[in-house]
Amino acid sequence: MSLFRHVSVSTSVLLASLIMLTACSDAPVQQAPAELPSVVVNTATLQEIKPMSEIVGRTQASEDVVIKSQIQGQLLKRVFREGQDVEAGDLLFEIDPSTYEANLAQQQAVLKQAIASRDVAIMNWERGKRLLPDGMISAQDMDELTSRKLTTEAGVVEAEAAVESSKLQLSYTKVYAPISGRISRSKVSIGDIITPQTDMASLVQLQPMWVNFQVAERALISFQQELDKHPETNIKVRDVLIKLRLPNDTIFNETGSIDFISNRVDAATGTLTLRAAFANAESLMLPGLFVTLIVESPVVEQAILIPQASVQEDQQGRFVMVVNQNNQVEKRVIELGERFGVDWRVLSGLEQGEKIVVDGLQKIRPGIEVNPVEQDMKPFEDLNKSNAEAA
Repeated sequence: MSLFRHVSVSTSVLLASLIMLTACSDAPVQQAPAELPSVVVNTATLQEIKPMSEIVGRTQASEDVVIKSQIQGQLLKRVFREGQDVEAGDLLFEIDPSTYEANLAQQQAVLKQAIASRDVAIMNWERGKRLLPDGMISAQDMDELTSRKLTTEAGVVEAEAAVESSKLQLSYTKVYAPISGRISRSKVSIGDIITPQTDMASLVQLQPMWVNFQVAERALISFQQELDKHPETNIKVRDVLIKLRLPNDTIFNETGSIDFISNRVDAATGTLTLRAAFANAESLMLPGLFVTLIVESPVVEQAILIPQASVQEDQQGRFVMVVNQNNQVEKRVIELGERFGVDWRVLSGLEQGEKIVVDGLQKIRPGIEVNPVEQDMKPFEDLNKSNAEAA
C-alpha cells in the first residue's frame, strides 16, 4: 500500500508539472517596443530675401550695319580679315577709282572754264559801269553785261558743285568702317563688278550688347507699384540691376540695367517689350543668343525658404513631409515661388515654425510616428573653416 501511494503521489506531481509547462507555453511572449525611425527635420523660419524673376531674352547688337556700295566698279582690294574686330574709320574695300578720277579731272576743267568766263564777264560789267554815266554805252548794253555777269557766276557755282560731286563719287571707291565692331565674312570677291546697293559685308557693334525681352503688362505694373510703396529707396524700374545666365548655365560676370521700355503694349500678347544693356567688355556675348535674365527686386521681403531636397512631387503637385507636435508625419501640398541658391521660396501651404523632413524621406509615410532630429546648419564659411582644420 505504501508503495502504491508513493507511486500515486509521484504521478500526481509529474502531471501537475506537465500542466504548468503547457500553460506556460500557451501564454503570449511579450516583445520589446519597436524603435521609432529617426528623420532629419528643418524648422521653417522667415528670412530676408530680395525676390527674383527669371525671363528668357535674346541678345541683339547695339549697332548692326550692312556695308553697301554706293557706286559701280570693279573690286580691287579687301583689306580686312573676315571675323576680326575693326575700328570706326578703318579701310575695308577698294573699288577701281580710274573712272571717277577721270570724271573729277573733267569737272575740274569745266570749273576752270566757268571761272574764266565769270572773270571776263565781271571785267566787262565793271567797264560798262564806268562808261554808262558818260553815255558811252546804252542802258540795254549795260543790262546785257549784268546778265552775263550773273550767268557766269552761277556757272561757276554749278561747276564747283559738279567737282564736289565727282570728289564724293571718287571717295566712295574706298569703303570705310562706319562704326567699331566685328565684321562678317565678305559677301563679294576681288574682281567682282560692284553695283550700287551691293551688300559687301555686315558689321555689328558688340559693346554694349542689348538683350530684348517681354514681360506681362500686369507684372510690370505690379513691380512698379511695389517700388512705389517704398519711396525711401527712390528706385525706378530703370534702376533695377539685372544678372544674366548664359546658354551654358553660367552666370555672366557683368550686371546690366534696363535702358528701353516700349511705349505701348502688344495687343495680341498683352506683353511689353523691354531692353537691357550690358557693357560686354570682353565681347563674350554675340547677337542672337537666347539667355535668361535674372531680375532682382531692390525691396527686401520676409519669406519662408526650404531646401530643395525636401520637396517631392506627385499628381497633386509639389509637397513636403511635415512632423507635427505629436511627432507624426503629415503630407503637405505647397505652392513654391522662385529659387534662392539651394532653397525654394514657399508661397503657401507651410507656416512659420513647422518642421519639414529634409533627410530620411524613404523611411516614412503619412501617419507614422518618428523621432525628429533638428538639422545642424552651418554657414559656408564655417564649413570651409572646418574642412581646412581637418586637413
